[in-house]
Amino acid sequence: MTNRLGGPLVGALVGFAAAALGAVFLTGGFDPVTLAVGAGSVLVAAIVAVLTGRSIAPAPAGPGPVSPPAPPVSGAPFAPAPSGPIPVQQLQGPAQSAQAMSDRNALVEACIWMRDRATSPALAQHLDGAFAKVGVAQVDATGQRFDPSVHEAGGTIAAGSPAEDGIIARTEQIGYTDRGRLLRHPIVTVYRGQVRA
Repeated sequence: MTNRLGGPLVGALVGFAAAALGAVFLTGGFDPVTLAVGAGSVLVAAIVAVLTGRSIAPAPAGPGPVSPPAPPVSGAPFAPAPSGPIPVQQLQGPAQSAQAMSDRNALVEACIWMRDRATSPALAQHLDGAFAKVGVAQVDATGQRFDPSVHEAGGTIAAGSPAEDGIIARTEQIGYTDRGRLLRHPIVTVYRGQVRA
């Protein structure tokens, strides 16, 4: 069973060989150089076909069933890969989902960067509304107990009472979550110790 050997290299070699041999017969004279070039091209195409285990014969016409690729020859260092376009079904699914998620993350990060630098209240409000629509939420940790796994300490201030010790006094830079996944830790100032009267 043979498969059609495709590709630009073999097509170019076969075309060149046909042109060279045609030139020999059309000129009516025997030119050894032209004949050698044409025969050499045919020889190279045949060697490529033998090494890849395929034929340069044209594929059968018609909507018949496609035959599977020939099994690899024993002792061969590698089996030739089947030629042809990648099926569309292989391009869908996990690869598309991963690419879409990567694109989404890049856009969200760019919007967060813009929100941090927005001086216009209207632009800030528009970005906040867009974040809410896609599941991105701001994290303002003021009043919460400091947790180093979700907060980043930017500084401390003295607590007014023992109950305030470890509580976040204010959020210096808001954090962000994306559908529950922490994108950026809020940077906070934490109450520490107690002021003595």
